[in-house]
Amino acid sequence: MPKSASQARLWLVTVVMAAVIVYGSLYPFEFRIPPNGIGPWATLIASVWDRPSHSDVVANVLLYMPFGFFFLLSSRKYRVLVLATVTGGLMSLCMELTQYYDAGRVTNFSDLVTNTLGTLLGGLGAMAAGASFRLPLVGEVPARPVPALLIISWLAYRLYPYVPAINPHKYWNALKPIVLAPSLDGYDLFRQTAIWLTVYALLEAIVRRRQSAFVAPLFAIAVMCAKVLVIGIVIRLADPVGAGLAFFIWLPLLLLPAQLRAGVAGLVLCAYVVALRLEPFTFQAVAHEFGWIPFLSLMQGSLTVDTLAFLEKCFLYGSMIYLLGNALGHRLPAALLTAALLFATSWAETRLPGRSAEITDALMALIVTGIFVLLGPERADDRLHDPGSLSAMMAEQAQPCAGFAARAGADACRR
Repeated sequence: MPKSASQARLWLVTVVMAAVIVYGSLYPFEFRIPPNGIGPWATLIASVWDRPSHSDVVANVLLYMPFGFFFLLSSRKYRVLVLATVTGGLMSLCMELTQYYDAGRVTNFSDLVTNTLGTLLGGLGAMAAGASFRLPLVGEVPARPVPALLIISWLAYRLYPYVPAINPHKYWNALKPIVLAPSLDGYDLFRQTAIWLTVYALLEAIVRRRQSAFVAPLFAIAVMCAKVLVIGIVIRLADPVGAGLAFFIWLPLLLLPAQLRAGVAGLVLCAYVVALRLEPFTFQAVAHEFGWIPFLSLMQGSLTVDTLAFLEKCFLYGSMIYLLGNALGHRLPAALLTAALLFATSWAETRLPGRSAEITDALMALIVTGIFVLLGPERADDRLHDPGSLSAMMAEQAQPCAGFAARAGADACRR
């Protein structure tokens, strides 16, 4: 793909990220003039010394990080980092001033600061993953941005609140359920196994087949150690057992062709998503109303909880589309299959008590697919790194023929 076309796609992704921010910041779009108000600017200045909660800081940073990330990738010029940060800050300023007139929204100076910080961190993340960046065992991450972003989304919601503790008592509390009261629930084991199998498949897409056998267990150990260090996270027996079981399932899958092992991982993930959305399978005789307003439930709850739920859904649905797309050879049927599955389970949720059955999840699958398309296809030569793929076998068969043709041509010239 020409460089200009690739940059145009990334700029479109950046615009989509900005649109998501505007939608999430101003929903439900119920504008009014506050009675006895002091005005947006005065409200913003008066909140300078308000101390935000840690969860609000994290949520606001995460909200703007994708905008800064794609802004930098779109320009391919790292000196644009200042422009990206200023643009994110100005967009946040406009949102905060507009929220003064939006019912249910609060104008706060700390949101402006954390949103700007999120844009800056997203831009720095794009620089870290830039152009010809290469690591041993990893290769060129930007050539495969989709699995990398999916793993980042997974880590973002699994390692919240990201604050490490230097306290032996915290480490003991994190491991206490495994040491003092080890229990292994079948559903939790299936959940962890499905998630880790998906993570291993995404890692394999980044580091290639042979290296993934070594990188996967090291990555799992690193994540477990991080969960021990981060405050508020407790490790249960299903966590390490699921990671280990998924690895022993993944090892024989590495002997299969790439499309087949992607299909196996994708189908296991689909089974888990269906179980997650329909548990405890206690359906009522009378269905409640289906919601046709996108992201309604995400806009009405806690900002932190909603942000983490959004990241989890991006990982789950994006991984389904990516893996099934690799198995089928094209992402469009995988996207349609994923959207149809999510819509069907959302409709079934109308008969489950306490569930918000709505169009959001199916729509998210289509939006994620659109972002994948705008990011552009992965390099075609990446398939040649997998000896189990059809492209690799064809390349291996073509090499002797090419060598024979070259020798025959040289002999003909000498004669």
